[in-house]
Amino acid sequence: MKNKEVVEELYRCFRQQDVECFKQLCSPSIIWQQNQGFPGEGTHQGPAAVLNKVYKAFNLEWSRWRFVIERILDADGDVVVLGYFSGNKRETNERFKLAASHIYSFNAGKVVKFQQFTDELKILASKDVLETA
Repeated sequence: MKNKEVVEELYRCFRQQDVECFKQLCSPSIIWQQNQGFPGEGTHQGPAAVLNKVYKAFNLEWSRWRFVIERILDADGDVVVLGYFSGNKRETNERFKLAASHIYSFNAGKVVKFQQFTDELKILASKDVLETA
């Protein structure tokens, strides 16, 4: 599988909650970096930490959320994904839309590093500042 196909499969795993497939696509020592202020913020190591700290945080703070891929770029060994998160904030049911980009790095066909880029100021200013969709 090419790196771009691995990333496409990774997003399918998230959508369908296919935990075993997610673990197979990632290196056991994957480094996952979430922006400050974002659900699951910080740096996490290993697939279990990503699932327990990031994915669960999304589900605690958001309901009916999804990440919409607008573009996937193969960048000489890395894959860049441009898109946005949308959903509802769990506490208020307010809809949101938040642009994000993701960079995946690979070694031997496995994801070894994930970096997220979002508008940190928008997130940190207030938990209620996410753009209304």
